[in-house]
Amino acid sequence: MTTPNKDELQAQTHLIRTVEAALKVSVPDAEELRFRGSLLRCTAGQLAELKPCFVIRLYEAACDVKFPSDDVTALRKSLQKTIAKSLGLQAYRQAAPAA
Repeated sequence: MTTPNKDELQAQTHLIRTVEAALKVSVPDAEELRFRGSLLRCTAGQLAELKPCFVIRLYEAACDVKFPSDDVTALRKSLQKTIAKSLGLQAYRQAAPAA
């Protein structure tokens, strides 16, 4: 990840704020769902370029959604992978408990 310049940082900030706002809509209609889905897929495609603090903000917002759609769940899982990689969590991994 390279250090973003002022314009890139501003674009990232706008993206994060837009995602946070879109995720606050409790009962989105069909048009809002399409917009949000496209926005979340766009965001997932840019995770590698985002500053770590933005990744955390997105994760917090995605975790706050009470009844997540498949798009929100997919973004949350992508965020988890990005966070796990940045923290080196693989070194602390355990086998899943038997159900």
